[in-house]
Amino acid sequence: MIAYCCYHNEEFARAAEFYETLTDIFQESEEYRVYYVQSLVKCGSYLDASRVAASAVMSSSPHSQRLRLLQAHAELEQGMMPACSTTLSQCFEDNPETIIALATLDFREGRFDKALETYKIAQQVMGDQPMLTYCVALCHYNLKDYDEALEHVEEIIDERRDEQMGSHCVDISFFVEALNLKAAVLFTAKKYEAAKNTMSYFNENLDTVTIHNDVIVHIEEDPSIGMQKLEFILQQQPFPPETLSNLLTLYIKHGQDDLSAETFETNKHLAQELLPPDVYAYFDAIMMSLSCPEDAQTMLDTQIAKLIPKLRSGKQDISKAMNSATNRPATSRPATSSRPTTAAERKGQRALTVANKEFEATLDRFIPALCLQARLLWDRKEYSRAEELLRKSADFCHDSDAWCMNMGHVMFAQQDDKFEESIEHYELLLKSYAEADLLKVPAVALANMCVAYVMTNQNEAAESMIKTVEREEQRKGNFANKDERTYHSCIINLVIGTLYCERGNFEFGISRICKCMAPFEKNLCQDTWFYTKRCFLALASKISKMMYLINDDTLQDILCFFSDVESNGIDIITEKEASHSDPLQPEPMTIASEARQLRSIFITLCA
Repeated sequence: MIAYCCYHNEEFARAAEFYETLTDIFQESEEYRVYYVQSLVKCGSYLDASRVAASAVMSSSPHSQRLRLLQAHAELEQGMMPACSTTLSQCFEDNPETIIALATLDFREGRFDKALETYKIAQQVMGDQPMLTYCVALCHYNLKDYDEALEHVEEIIDERRDEQMGSHCVDISFFVEALNLKAAVLFTAKKYEAAKNTMSYFNENLDTVTIHNDVIVHIEEDPSIGMQKLEFILQQQPFPPETLSNLLTLYIKHGQDDLSAETFETNKHLAQELLPPDVYAYFDAIMMSLSCPEDAQTMLDTQIAKLIPKLRSGKQDISKAMNSATNRPATSRPATSSRPTTAAERKGQRALTVANKEFEATLDRFIPALCLQARLLWDRKEYSRAEELLRKSADFCHDSDAWCMNMGHVMFAQQDDKFEESIEHYELLLKSYAEADLLKVPAVALANMCVAYVMTNQNEAAESMIKTVEREEQRKGNFANKDERTYHSCIINLVIGTLYCERGNFEFGISRICKCMAPFEKNLCQDTWFYTKRCFLALASKISKMMYLINDDTLQDILCFFSDVESNGIDIITEKEASHSDPLQPEPMTIASEARQLRSIFITLCA
């Protein structure tokens, strides 16, 4: 009775201890042995569970089927796929649990098509169940059939809502899983607002998977909080396998190279276990690039050399599948619709779908390595070599947003004779977001594109783009909602202003800098102020050296600007550690205090 109560109270380790005692006392009882193994599986003691199950299984025992299934489960969780397959081959083939276990094995080994077929067979045997519907949806998600996946998760969600009206409800765990998968599908399809709305259904974070997904869909609102949550999840057991790769990606994206290296080194055993080989090699190359870029280049060369033949082969497979899907027998009637009508056409269409998915999967592994290799050349300011590297992969990557943006950047960095080409690539990137959200285009790409317009005497195009971005920001209500604010128009004006200041046209450049901060309550923050004050310090340096003469109107605009910054930057700290590390600085430095100092400098210089 104590063992039973512990088990149903989810104290599985304690239950296993009691059932172990019972198996010692009643060695002839197979039933206690089943409960013992089941408790070991539940508490994660998979090695002990497989050992006990293997020693207890007897072909003539009425409990042999259950013990073998538990043994297969334990072997699966240990990554012992061949052993799991052997154990399942000894189970009853027509047993629903055996069918589900075989499907799960296929899924774990990446055979999503076969797993989907097997789960559907289980549905035919057992009827529609939330667990099986969820597994089918998950297979479709991994096969990138997002519409199909969404359709199946909606079934579970609708069933839950309907049954809440009655006396019986769908198991809450599958409902939570369905909501999480729906959010993942919407996020992958770039329907970010819909993904956020789905996650908002949870009144509280129920588990690590839900916390993880909530972080990902809201990461742009406050990346530092998101990183802290992922760090917390990484310390929990169990945690979603994607946690480590997402945390490392965020560190790298936001320039936290030291943290990324430390986390990768600390969790190297987990990285080897959880990350696919290509992903592990990618992160390993990133960490290597921090200390030895040459070795990182060599690692990336090896990785890319393995993937290029697969990409070429994939393009050939797509071409063959397209020919097979479009070719019709000479005696066949003209098609009245675009849908395949014959068995041969349907087969060709399926082959084309499979070829496209395999090519995309290979490309998803190739592009990060290529872009990292280009970034290493960028860091050494070898822009022409980076351009050459990216051009070699144009046949494979020309439709990729990441490739277009990186190609635009390397063209832009080469300046005068490459601005037109940079505009072409930035416009391609912009076109890919035309049906999604303009504000999801990286602000730096829009800013560079506007600068390139200006530098090629297309000022009207630059002004039009700025106004379009401002309208989009206003439409989304960014002025009122601080949690979802963006800085696109601010960054564009800031970049244009900085360019003019760098080229000596301070009058126009400073006017752009002043404009970029309006409205102050939205755009004034630690990062935007950092780049803003650099332009004013550069101007002050020129004036102090008598290399620039400022007119009265510009000076008056600057002084008014500093007054506005001072009134809006009282509570925004510029250097968070100043008050702790500098004994002569009893109070932290704020944007308001720096604006006041700059105002005093300009009054003194121009007096």
